[in-house]
Amino acid sequence: MQANRAICDELSGKPWAYVVSHMILRLLSALAALVLVPTLARAQKEDTRLRVFLDCQNTQCDRNFFITDLPFVLFTQDRLDADVHLLITRIGTAAGGGEYTLSFVGQKRFAARIDTLVTFLPPNTSEDMRRREQARVAKIGLAPFAMRLPNANRFSIRYDAPKDAPAAPRMTTLKDPWNFWVYRLRLNGSGSAESRNSNYEVNANVNASRITEDWKITANARNEYRANRFQLSSGADRRFVLRSADANTRVVKTVTDHWSVGSNLSTGYSEFRNTQASVAADLSAEYNFYHWREATSRQLLAVFSVGHRYFDYYQPTIFGVTAENRPVARVILATESRQTWGNIDGSIRYTRFLHNNNTYSISANGRTNIRLTRGLSLELRGDAAKVNDQLFLARGSLSDDEVLTRQRALATSFRLSGSVGISFTFGSIYNTIVNPRLDELNGGG
Repeated sequence: MQANRAICDELSGKPWAYVVSHMILRLLSALAALVLVPTLARAQKEDTRLRVFLDCQNTQCDRNFFITDLPFVLFTQDRLDADVHLLITRIGTAAGGGEYTLSFVGQKRFAARIDTLVTFLPPNTSEDMRRREQARVAKIGLAPFAMRLPNANRFSIRYDAPKDAPAAPRMTTLKDPWNFWVYRLRLNGSGSAESRNSNYEVNANVNASRITEDWKITANARNEYRANRFQLSSGADRRFVLRSADANTRVVKTVTDHWSVGSNLSTGYSEFRNTQASVAADLSAEYNFYHWREATSRQLLAVFSVGHRYFDYYQPTIFGVTAENRPVARVILATESRQTWGNIDGSIRYTRFLHNNNTYSISANGRTNIRLTRGLSLELRGDAAKVNDQLFLARGSLSDDEVLTRQRALATSFRLSGSVGISFTFGSIYNTIVNPRLDELNGGG
């Protein structure tokens, strides 16, 4: 009452405009206090969840599922804001599934802690099974970090023991009726049509493999058929068909933790490459400068192979032959790295037909994604090749139709391709909201 009386005394004798504006300002101040004070109080209250940067750009992972399934985690947009950098990488398994490595790299208060967990998923695993298994392992790996934060008493451990068994059997005791052989059959087709053109493609693949720590045996066969139809302005129809097939088998023996040796045999035909029959045989040796146990995170390879090639051509080549036998040698240097700072892949390949020092090719390719600083990433990709080994090129010129529809390979002395990109993310450092409403419109026509 005294406050109201003081306000009335203050406003008495003042112009009416002054009185109205004064009352509006007081009303706005009161509303601001009602809205901002609780908001500021919530902002000032410390969020005790574990801050994690999820890094799975080189494999599949469902970020939204991680956000909803790990409520004790606050996922950040930038790795520099996180307590833990969770890096997920994948490498294919012998059965066609995936070996997923989850690396938990501590930062800030956890800078001295690094953990690694591995899980395996079989082939044909559904997306839901994959993301649930990734999240399950992520919970196990993040729990030791979260246990050192407030609310640690909310965690518990559960173990689902196998039914009617004291423990899971050892791999060495398993009796595999397939003797570790894995087979895959695939047949797929695609096509499209418009008023004046249509195309379709049919592919068939057969694969068989037996991969253990000591031996790697793979065999595959592929057949491809492509057909295109175009209706010209004159009303005439032009049809183009392109066929190819090949079969390959490879045997690799593990020698040491770094050395491997192997052999390769392949055959096939390709209308695009003017080859109605080809046979290739190689003996190879490979050295990995890192231990193969680190293959999911880094590799540095040196490969050397020698072999023989036989070609039987549809048409005489630019060298005037319809068939030839040629010895060949190849050297490859390749690297691959998946680290918290980003990733890098690259290789250099040199191939030479030994019958003529001028028939060779050398190529280099690389791809990298580097996190430069907070929110800023650089993406680079490049491929370059010096080509001087197109023994299969047919003599004579190609028709315009063959060039435009890529029916035959074209003579070239080089190949180049590349891309560069930069991405910058800024704003809120947290991403804990899942709202997929109307996302389907993004893919609509």
